[in-house]
Amino acid sequence: MADNFDFAALAKSWQQQPMSEETPPSAADLAEASQRQREQKLLMYGEWLGAVIMAGTAVWLLFNLPGWLGGISALFLGLGALSAAYASWHIHRPILAYDNWSSAGLLQFRRRACQLSLQYYRYTQLGCAALILFTLILWLLHLWQLDDTPMTMLLFYSLIVSPACLFGIYRLQQKVQQKATELMHLNRLADDFQYRE
Repeated sequence: MADNFDFAALAKSWQQQPMSEETPPSAADLAEASQRQREQKLLMYGEWLGAVIMAGTAVWLLFNLPGWLGGISALFLGLGALSAAYASWHIHRPILAYDNWSSAGLLQFRRRACQLSLQYYRYTQLGCAALILFTLILWLLHLWQLDDTPMTMLLFYSLIVSPACLFGIYRLQQKVQQKATELMHLNRLADDFQYRE
């Protein structure tokens, strides 16, 4: 959904409407909701494919990279696959299953989508934090000499992956704050809508 939605104008428009009966949603409203559902479905399928690839890689690592490095890498990938599949199902399913396309239903759809976007951003932040934790574990394996961790792998995760994850967490936090503000406005609109009914 657009982040620059004009909540004040919408609230004012609703308050100025003299009618007490609910009007049917416009074709544009329905098209926007339908487009959102299609995007969610594609995103969910893509995340499931990523989870399958991670799970397959975890199994491959167990058999082809013995020792602590292979075991820990497989563990992180396996947990990542499970959490990605769970988060994807938990986040996308309510939007895909939604079917109340009345005016009030469209507002509830937008509000629910905003709530789920917030959860999605937080799940993604946790995934970034897990990659940073993985980098720290690699360094511990190297420093304690528990396994022969390749220096190129250490440098890759230390100099590229971890900084990218930290930046991602920061950018996602900005989106979380933006969505939290949007959700606050949507909650007010929903309350106003129910009051007018």
